[in-house]
Amino acid sequence: HTLAAQFTALRHEVNLQTRASRTAVEQTAEAIKLFDRPKADPREIARPLVKALIDIADALAIALRQIEKAQTAAEEILDTPPAPRPGFLRRLFGTSEVASTGEGAQSEIMERLRPLLAGVADGYALSLRRVERVLPHFGLESIACDGLPFDPEVMEAVEVIEAPEQASGTVVEEVRRGYRWDGKLFRPAQVKVAR
Repeated sequence: HTLAAQFTALRHEVNLQTRASRTAVEQTAEAIKLFDRPKADPREIARPLVKALIDIADALAIALRQIEKAQTAAEEILDTPPAPRPGFLRRLFGTSEVASTGEGAQSEIMERLRPLLAGVADGYALSLRRVERVLPHFGLESIACDGLPFDPEVMEAVEVIEAPEQASGTVVEEVRRGYRWDGKLFRPAQVKVAR
């Protein structure tokens, strides 16, 4: 009876070892398949990072343009002297008295606002230049557009505008910068073209 129990235990252990061996063989076969697969293209691995860098550059460029527009608008508003505001008596009785305009307060606001807007614009410009300095390290180069003839191979026209000072088919404005990655087109430039 003891001998039969020992043989049964031995048989059970052999079965466990066989299963473990089979599992090890299967895992080894899966590992070999991984090594036999073609290696991933490093460009494809880097593509999301490159796209993210370009998106950051785009966001900074758009923000900088908006800040510059706000700066120009603020300069126009602040440089225009306010119209004299009629005083209380003139509004009530129609007399010719004119209230003080508060020009001192407006000039103080103007002097405080100008450096703030200039500082924000400089900050965005600095950040954009930093990102643009990094792009060539990843094999990216921007596509020159402004003032050049429209090239449908690397440019996408988003608008055709009247520009009498420009020849027909000339790029008037770059809306979104285009890039080449290692000499190949990564993203076409979006431009406005003269009619």
